[in-house]
Amino acid sequence: MPHRSVDWLLAARAQANCLHRHVTDAGPRGVAEVVRRTGGLQAQAWRGAAYAVRARSTATTLADVSEAQEVDRSVVRGWFMRGTLQLVAVEDAGPLLGLLGPKQIKDTERRYGELGLTEAVRAEAADRLEEHLLTHGPTGRAELADVLVKAGLIKEPRGQAVYALIRHTGLLGRLCYGPGHDRDETWVAVRDWLGKPLVLEGDVEDLARRYLTAYGPATARDLATWSGLPVPTARAAVEAVATESFEIEGDVLVAVEDLPGSQAARLLGEFDAYLLGYQDRRQALADEHQRKVYPGGGMLRPAVVRAGRVIGTWRHADRSYELFGPQVDLADELADVARFAG
Repeated sequence: MPHRSVDWLLAARAQANCLHRHVTDAGPRGVAEVVRRTGGLQAQAWRGAAYAVRARSTATTLADVSEAQEVDRSVVRGWFMRGTLQLVAVEDAGPLLGLLGPKQIKDTERRYGELGLTEAVRAEAADRLEEHLLTHGPTGRAELADVLVKAGLIKEPRGQAVYALIRHTGLLGRLCYGPGHDRDETWVAVRDWLGKPLVLEGDVEDLARRYLTAYGPATARDLATWSGLPVPTARAAVEAVATESFEIEGDVLVAVEDLPGSQAARLLGEFDAYLLGYQDRRQALADEHQRKVYPGGGMLRPAVVRAGRVIGTWRHADRSYELFGPQVDLADELADVARFAG
C-alpha cells in the first residue's frame, strides 16, 4: 500500500471535488455538470451553492444557476444528504431520497414529537400541501402555513411546525423548492415541476462510488458523515467499490482513482460542500483557525482554499479577504467572482 502525505491527500481531494475547475460548459448545462460531478452541493444558503458552482467551472454565471433550477430544471433544490438542503442533479433526486429519506424521517421522530406532529398529522399535511401546490403552483411559506392552519393540522402559522411539515413532505419526494430565493423562496409539487413523480429507488454502492469519485481518498465514516447513511452500510458499500488504498499518517483511506492533485487557489462560497464532506476537517483546517471559518451557530463562512487546504476567509460584500499565513495571488479569482456575479 503506498504511503502518501497530507499535502498530497488535500490536493487530490481538491481535484476530485472539481476545484481544478474541470467544467468548461456555460449556461445551465455547466451548472448541472458541476452538481452532477460533486454528487450535490450544500444549499441551505442559495448563494453558497451558486458560488460553489463558480469555484468549479469557468463559464457559468449567477443567473445560470437560477436558470438551471427554475427554467431548465436540470437541478433540484431539496432535502437530501444528511436531511439538509442540497442542490442535486434532477436524475439523482429520486435515488438519493430512496436511500436517505426514510432514515432522515426516522431521525426526526423526536422533533416531530416535540412539535406534536404525529404520523397521521404528517401524512395529512403532505397530502394537503401537495394538493395545494398542484392546484396553485409555486407557493411561499405564509400561504402554505395558512393551508395547514385551515386544515386544522397546526395552530400557529409562524411556528417551527410549518417548516417541519414542508421538509417532511420534501423527504417523501412530493415537493421541492421552486422559483425565488431567500425571502422570496417558494415550493412546488415535484410531479408538476418535474413532469412526473420521483422514483424513490437508489443503489448504495453507486452512491459510494460517486462519493469517492468526488471526495476521495476518504473513509467509510466520511461517506456516512457526508450522506447520513449508517456507518455499517457505508462501510460495506465503500469496501465493495474502492479500487485504490493509501496510508496517510497511519490511517488507511480509499479511492476509485489515483489523482495528481490540484494546487489551485479558490474562493469558496459559504457552506461549501468540500468543507462538509468529511468526518475530520482538521487536515484541511488548522485547529487555531477553526473558529474563523466555523464561528458557531451552524455557520460556515466563505473560505479561501489552496491545494485543498483552507488558508483564509473572504467576504462577498466587498470581496475583501483575510489570509491566515503568507499572501497568495487571488487576483484571477477575484476577477472571476466579479464576472460570475455579472
